[in-house]
Amino acid sequence: MKNSKYCTASSVLEKLEQYIKDGYCRRVDDVYSELSIFDWWIYTLSVSNMKKMRIFLKEAIRLGFDGYVCFKLGASGCANGMWAYKEESTDGYSPDGDFIYRSFSPDYTYWSFSINGTIFPSANEGGYNSLRTPNMLEKAMEEHNALSTM
Repeated sequence: MKNSKYCTASSVLEKLEQYIKDGYCRRVDDVYSELSIFDWWIYTLSVSNMKKMRIFLKEAIRLGFDGYVCFKLGASGCANGMWAYKEESTDGYSPDGDFIYRSFSPDYTYWSFSINGTIFPSANEGGYNSLRTPNMLEKAMEEHNALSTM
């Protein structure tokens, strides 16, 4: 595990693994800090939500985005998301630099990424919600040479 005072992908994943193993919901008020949840519209973090977070973190780590992570827990029609950066935070906030994103809503799931300040996919690549699976994300990253920088 990286030695950082701010949440990294591996440190949050370690906590999630324990919570999932315990098998019960958590009040967001009780876990937001250690799970790097910066905003939420729901009051309870279900085991199902924790498993979605775990899938995201495992994918992020596999792709080299093992620095700072943060989550915004949405509800239907609300802003939401999961972010993972290559860099660790120096101040407790999202660092500048490359990241991957996954929506975190009960209504839809999509991925995107930012490399060198450009967010993909662009509108001419099918729009923000065109990458619906980790495989689609990885293929798009390969097409933009985003994986060769790891």
